[in-house]
Amino acid sequence: MLKNVAAKGLIGKRSSLGRSEALRDIGMKEHVHRLFDRSSAYTRIPGSFVEGLKKCSHILEMQIPIKRDDGSIDIFEGFRAHHSIHALPLKGGIRFTPGLKLEDVEAVAALMTLKMAVVDIPYGGAHGGVSVDPSKLSKSELEQLTRNYARELTKSGFMGPSIDVAGPDIGTDSTTMAWVMDEYSKLAPNDTELLAVVTGKPEASGGIAGRVEATGRGFYYALHQFLSDLELTESLGLTNNLDNKSYIIQGFGNVGYYIAKFVTENAKGKIVGILEKDGGTYNPEGLDVKALKKHFDKHHTLKGFDGGDTYSYAEDILSKECDILVPAAIEKTINSENMHLLKCKIVAEAANMPITLKAEEYLLNHGVAILPDILMNAGGVITSYFEYVKNIGHISPGKLTKRWEMRSNEAILKFIAGLLETDLTHGELHVASDLDIVNNALEDLMTNSVKLTQKTANRFAINYRDAAYVNAINRIYENLRYSSYYAA
Repeated sequence: MLKNVAAKGLIGKRSSLGRSEALRDIGMKEHVHRLFDRSSAYTRIPGSFVEGLKKCSHILEMQIPIKRDDGSIDIFEGFRAHHSIHALPLKGGIRFTPGLKLEDVEAVAALMTLKMAVVDIPYGGAHGGVSVDPSKLSKSELEQLTRNYARELTKSGFMGPSIDVAGPDIGTDSTTMAWVMDEYSKLAPNDTELLAVVTGKPEASGGIAGRVEATGRGFYYALHQFLSDLELTESLGLTNNLDNKSYIIQGFGNVGYYIAKFVTENAKGKIVGILEKDGGTYNPEGLDVKALKKHFDKHHTLKGFDGGDTYSYAEDILSKECDILVPAAIEKTINSENMHLLKCKIVAEAANMPITLKAEEYLLNHGVAILPDILMNAGGVITSYFEYVKNIGHISPGKLTKRWEMRSNEAILKFIAGLLETDLTHGELHVASDLDIVNNALEDLMTNSVKLTQKTANRFAINYRDAAYVNAINRIYENLRYSSYYAA
């Protein structure tokens, strides 16, 4: 456990999420490049391949005009990066966030390639978005911007079910994806696979059950597997299960909320603190997640919640004791400004790159386990893949097996009834729904991917992030070795 050393002057000025520009040591792209170099040392892959994997294969920059409601014209900068075409289609989110830069888009596109590889999903990585604050746009302006962005992607060959399948990210949601899909359909009206051009859609528009909560649910499955490792939990002074752990969660959006929901409902976890960009709430006895969600949805802030104490600064909650800290907000929120404050035993990354390399080094040296982002938050892309398969196949997961499963269950019940000499109705056995099938497949992929990461970490005596990168890079290399793309 870390000690609070703020009194010794090691902490700089306060900030809501610890993103002081002076302490953003390196850019996101360089951050990823260093991780490539660090992990590739444990592979036999040629250095030239690793250098090539650092770079994006295709990049699109665009200027996107919209007509404001008052008649004025505004222009916004947009991007899309295709990282690796070792597997098609590519997969990556669309984010609408102020200050978005091309190098950040390239970095996240590379992370998406690794994320897909580490959980064995046959996609390459992509990412994109627009530098805009969506809260400053009206609904009509936001729709216009989304459609114009989608139009540019399609016209430039950066979108299509067999090319690049986008999904929601920061500042976008299922409605955004429905607009993107509709705009694509206007430019490709004869594409019979057009439903598969984006994922994260509303179910009525071709989406899949379980997608909304998939990242949080996948996180839960991965955390369960990590904490089943007796050697890890004993070294941290924890029991080797999920039960009765205490959590601080940084970010209460879709991902943070569902993580809080699953660990409290399924494992009797105690959420002692939750932070958002304008402050947070803390209760050492545990926060009522359902009540807090209602408060947040109504007031759009965690402040003023009756069930906890309100804090205006992230440091005041980050410095509280907990078993597991979950950064579920944005990049670089745990950095050299606030790393000394942490009093947790595990940092489980639910956001992309929430820990800087300096903070990572400090935490590992002080005995804190870090569970890596490319694995912990992969549940969303896994379920997006299931949605894509559903759209391409034009059939939901359970339609082919439902009747067979019902008949099998009836046969089992009939056999048991005969043994017991009693009457059993067929309704007593559950038939798997689409949601059941999706969640079980998600659990299987997340659990197996964590097991492989644990195995690699133990084999080389390295941390979990490096182990996940080793597995991902090896899988990409093997894929490319036998790809017809490189055949003579």
